[in-house]
Parts: sequence; C-alpha cells; structure tokens
Amino acid sequence: MDFKFLGLNITHDDVEQKIYDKINFDKFEKDVEYDLSAEFYNRDLIDDSLNEDVPYEIKKKHYKFIKILRSIFEKNNIKINKFYLMGTIVDLLDDEIDITIKKSNYKDTKLNTIWPCKEIFIYEDGKNKLDSLLYANQISMEEYESNLEDLKYELSIYENEEEFEYLN
Repeated sequence: MDFKFLGLNITHDDVEQKIYDKINFDKFEKDVEYDLSAEFYNRDLIDDSLNEDVPYEIKKKHYKFIKILRSIFEKNNIKINKFYLMGTIVDLLDDEIDITIKKSNYKDTKLNTIWPCKEIFIYEDGKNKLDSLLYANQISMEEYESNLEDLKYELSIYENEEEFEYLN
C-alpha cells in the first residue's frame, strides 16, 4: 500500500493526525506483520548544503517521526517490523512524505534504518561496483570516470553549488 502526503513534513505538529486521517487501518490484516518505508523531503540537505556533515546526520526529529508512526500502527494492532526512513531532495516536492507498507518477510524483527540522504547510499553502492570492475580490469579508467560522472548526474550529487547551477 502506498500513501502520499503533500504539504506535510516529518516535523509538522499535525503529522500524526494527518496520517490517521489518510490511512484506513481496517484494510490491514491484523495477524500479518509489515515493513514500512517512509521517504521524506529533507530540507537539511538544502538548508545546510555548505556544511558537508549535515546531510548525513541522524537527528532527534528522525527518531521522533519513527516513534509517532510506530505508535499509530501499534494503537491499531498492526505490527511494523522493519522501518526505513529515507531523506531526499530529488524525487519529492518540498513538504512531501511517501509511505509504502508491505507484508514483511521477517518475523518479530524490529529494526529502524535511517538514511538522511538516500542518494549518497545509492551512490556509494554504485561507486563500489564501479571500483570492483576497475580493479578487475573489466573497465578502463576512462569508462570508470565517465560512469561515475553519470551516476552523480543521475542522483543529483554535485561537488559544489556552482556545478549544480551550471547543469541546470
């Protein structure tokens, strides 16, 4: 099940009420466990772009949002096993939260995973694969650099703000 919340940020005071209003908890099977993925527009990635540590920080507001969502589902007798919270500025509008809920393959596993900037994790995975290909001599240095630049472009990762402005 997918839910899109426009005009809502994880820090808004009415986030709990808006989620209650939109999700029909009667549609969930009570004896089934679920995994939840929430993707949110992370303003910190824009606001603090000059501070290179900020996009990767896990903050109190992230845990607070997870606690709110977990308690909403628990109050409705729905068990959430794995909870993925991912920040982005690429795929979402300002003040947008997308929540996806799927049946879990895990039993009695309570886990929270927070990625304040999901693009960096996707980039690191792609870069590691390119590194392996380069070290195994399956691609040349030119192909490596070209693919790395393509990966950065696809994920909107720029070395500095001037590079971002130039590309757009």
